[in-house]
Amino acid sequence: MAQNAIEALDAKLAALLADWSLSTTFLALLLLAFVAYPIFYSPEPDTHPLLLARQSSAGPVRSRNESANYRSPEVPYGFPLKSGLNVKDAGAPRWAPGRDGDLRDVWREVQKGDSEGGDGIVPKGLIMTVLGKEEVLEHEVEDLSREIGVMGKFLQERVGKGSGRVAVFLPNSVELLNTIFACAFYGLSPILLPYDLSHPTVCEAINITGADALVCAAGTLPLEDVAKHCQNLKLLTWVVEKSSRHMDWSGSPNSSLQVSVWHDIISENATSTATSLPTNQPSDKLGNLLTVSQPVDSTQPPTITSFTHSNLISATAALLAALPVRQRLNPSDLVLPADSLTHTYHLCQILGTLYTHASLALTPAANPHLPFSLATRGISPTIILASPATLLDHHTSQTANLTSTLQSLLHTTHTQTLQAGRLPSDTWLFRLLAPSTTASANKPGTLRLILTPHRLAVPASDSPTLSSTQLSDLRLLTQTRIVYALTHPAVAGAIAQTNVFDYRRDDGQGPAHFGVPVSSVEVRLRSDVDDDVAGNRPKGEMVVAGPAVARKAEDGKGEGVVGVGVKAWVRGDCTLALV
Repeated sequence: MAQNAIEALDAKLAALLADWSLSTTFLALLLLAFVAYPIFYSPEPDTHPLLLARQSSAGPVRSRNESANYRSPEVPYGFPLKSGLNVKDAGAPRWAPGRDGDLRDVWREVQKGDSEGGDGIVPKGLIMTVLGKEEVLEHEVEDLSREIGVMGKFLQERVGKGSGRVAVFLPNSVELLNTIFACAFYGLSPILLPYDLSHPTVCEAINITGADALVCAAGTLPLEDVAKHCQNLKLLTWVVEKSSRHMDWSGSPNSSLQVSVWHDIISENATSTATSLPTNQPSDKLGNLLTVSQPVDSTQPPTITSFTHSNLISATAALLAALPVRQRLNPSDLVLPADSLTHTYHLCQILGTLYTHASLALTPAANPHLPFSLATRGISPTIILASPATLLDHHTSQTANLTSTLQSLLHTTHTQTLQAGRLPSDTWLFRLLAPSTTASANKPGTLRLILTPHRLAVPASDSPTLSSTQLSDLRLLTQTRIVYALTHPAVAGAIAQTNVFDYRRDDGQGPAHFGVPVSSVEVRLRSDVDDDVAGNRPKGEMVVAGPAVARKAEDGKGEGVVGVGVKAWVRGDCTLALV
């Protein structure tokens, strides 16, 4: 019996080999390669999975009804939180510790572009304005420095140093940045008014903050209403577009309000003011930067938050350090903010852009609901700062086009690649799923990173939450990595931010997690029930403390502490998520 079975097997094997040919050999080798290649040559994930398994660092002690303090692994318990940029003064020893710095040091670093530094020639970043589809204007740093000096001196002479407050009602523009730096160099306090505020709300915010001067785009506010309802204003400066400069904008409705025009001030002082700015003196008293945000209840007055230079610089340094070394801002980057710079997250990212000599592109069309495709017209950025509303609208419009069976199969395959810890490569199959939306003939570049903040304590329509599924889809649709941050009006920069290589997908419609606290703050949770915050997965109201938190005390001493008014919990991987 056994012999018959062996003889039958031998006959079948002989018949198989009798039909063997060169094509059979080729097919066998191809099948073997198809099976063996993924086993022996599987690509490595973008980061080690263990780095995502336990992301934040918890303190060893806690108080009753409070959880332990959770921090970034960069600053574990016992180490000071990040407070500054480690600015090195000229002539200081190479290994000596630097200063925290302030906003003036950011612009001084911009001025070093194309000069000789300790490690060679310092790169020079470009500063551009994108107007429509075709027009891209480049601004020289020397010209911008001259404008900062002229406007700073002009504002200081009219509103006073130390106590003077300058309200700014402008879209994203070089004039907005120049006003902020002019106030920094001349001891004034800028007040950033969101450009989408209604006229009555703008006047209300000006009165609440006690602004002495207003810099705004020409024609955006009725002059008579401003003069009537903002009687504390001493000066109004119009920023006029080139197409409207032939008109006379210097008229004033009364003698108490002086009206001036930005470009007239610059042209009148262009020859008499050098590009050198006031030097830093130990006795200098720096002004604060005030932000205005609309609360969830629209019937309530706007929320005013006062940030010191220390708050903003601490947040900027933490955001720069939050990205892995190979993903950090560098001189080869072109950063485009597609949302307003009046939000401190975007402002601190732009300060980091300037400090690292990356290039910056500003568009006056930036707003929380700017379509993603319009944001990238005329320019190809490598990094985009976008609002969740912009990304959500892009997700809705793009997923509606995924109708074919092939696209659905590709979506599933690429989602599995993301789950394995790798961003799918930009192949023709990838482009079939997500056609490129950043092509431009003006400035070549490959989009590599999108930074988007979820804002607490604002209307949900301005900052909708994104689910883990939506973020995963957006990574495929935009062919890039996405960082999701958690922000609050009282905290400069971000509270927490996801790891740039965290592609994990949690099915469901709940909000995605927000990663770990950045290195400028620490987070704890509190609850009336101690058991809620006693375990490894505490749940309670979020409390944020650190040098990036606005201080309530008038003297500005000590670290700020704020309860953000929302419930959160710490997941098993030590990341923060909202309840």
